[in-house]
Amino acid sequence: MEGCPGGKGANVAVAAARILGRGRVSFVGALGDDDLQAPLREGLRSEGVVIDGLLTLPGRRSGRAFIHVDAHGYKTIHTLLGANEGLRPAHLKLRGVSRALRASSAVVIMDVPFPVALAAARFAKARGHRSFYSPGVRTLEGGRALGELLDLVDVLVLDRAELSRLRPGEQPPIAAQSIQSEHGSLALVATLGREGCLVARGESVVSVPAFDLESLGLTPVNTTGSGDAFLAAYACYSMSGVDPAQAAVWGNLAGALKASKPETRGSPSRRDLETRMLTLGPVKGRRQGAPSRTGGSRYRRRS
Repeated sequence: MEGCPGGKGANVAVAAARILGRGRVSFVGALGDDDLQAPLREGLRSEGVVIDGLLTLPGRRSGRAFIHVDAHGYKTIHTLLGANEGLRPAHLKLRGVSRALRASSAVVIMDVPFPVALAAARFAKARGHRSFYSPGVRTLEGGRALGELLDLVDVLVLDRAELSRLRPGEQPPIAAQSIQSEHGSLALVATLGREGCLVARGESVVSVPAFDLESLGLTPVNTTGSGDAFLAAYACYSMSGVDPAQAAVWGNLAGALKASKPETRGSPSRRDLETRMLTLGPVKGRRQGAPSRTGGSRYRRRS
């Protein structure tokens, strides 16, 4: 059992900063006025995450996730949302938060109450910024509650349990396409653990296989944070111009490499990702941008 201060949003911010570089990722959220806020702020700052949009809400406790990891490296998470539950749309207009949102070309929305998520999505839409939404526990409220928000965001990212909550009793490919088809230009990405992930867009659902850790010479130690590593890599590589299915390949690799690390924030750096992908064999064809100033190529796994 371990406690992870800050929750999934902080993990995604750190994972994205390791890919994009220091000073290129901002974290917007809330902490309580407790003993956890100082080490969490310092942890984010040390990773190069910009924290001008990180608020302290008096009388609140900082969010925390309590994680049980079994002998095979798989986990159960119990989440205390904490101060993020106290966020309101008005907080997005505060100077540090507003500055962070205006400066971003993409926004990843997660953990916050629905009215705040909706306000952030509207802000991104109005400014032409891409938006990625990972509703997490908000899926407990059902798909109807998320409807308006799904018409605004560009990409919806769910895990298997969240997908099942929105479409109970349906197989993942059918559920993914059903949700996607109801919301116009929305792309839906569903992570399925050892089965990889699904990317639903338009009339197609593409299955992207997972990376087998043993074939990479690695051993699964702790899958906690693998979904966060996936989301960060998927968003970063999507923004670099690669197509959704190829971004999912990068996401799968990031999640797999994270699972080989014991720490929750064990997500790989850009160098780790791209060096590993090079060993798996480049795809011939048009070059695609990578999320760095030097660019990169499209890749595939060796058969």
